[in-house]
Amino acid sequence: MSDEDLLRNRIAGTLGHDIAHIRRRIAEIRRWGALHSVGFVEEILAANPRLEDVIPVVGRDPLPEEYELAFGFTRAEAEVAVLFVLGRSIAEIAKERGCSVNTVRTQFAHIKDKLGKNTQTDVLRELMKV
Repeated sequence: MSDEDLLRNRIAGTLGHDIAHIRRRIAEIRRWGALHSVGFVEEILAANPRLEDVIPVVGRDPLPEEYELAFGFTRAEAEVAVLFVLGRSIAEIAKERGCSVNTVRTQFAHIKDKLGKNTQTDVLRELMKV
C-alpha cells in the first residue's frame, strides 16, 4: 500500500468512513455525472483530490423512500418530489405518472404544506438537503 493510500485510509478512518465505501461512492458519483451529462463532477474531483476522502453521499437520484421517511410524505407525494428534484415540470410529472396536472398540483400543495414552504424554490432547497 502506498503512502498516499495509507493517508487516505487514515483520513477516511478518522472521519468514520471506510475507504472502500468512499471509492464506491466516487465511482457512483462519476457514473451519475456521466449519465446526466454533468461535467462539473469530474472538474470538482480533479480540482480537489482530497475531496475523494470525505465526499458525502451525493450525486445520485433521490429515492422516494427517503422523502417518505424524512418528511412523512405519502408514496405519491414522494414520487412527485423525486421527479421535481430531477427538474421535471408539473405537466411532465403528470404525464410521466399517468395522472392529471390537477392531481400533481394537489400533491405538490401537500408537499409544500408538509415542508412549511410557500415557493417551489424553497421546496427544492428543502428537498435537496436529503
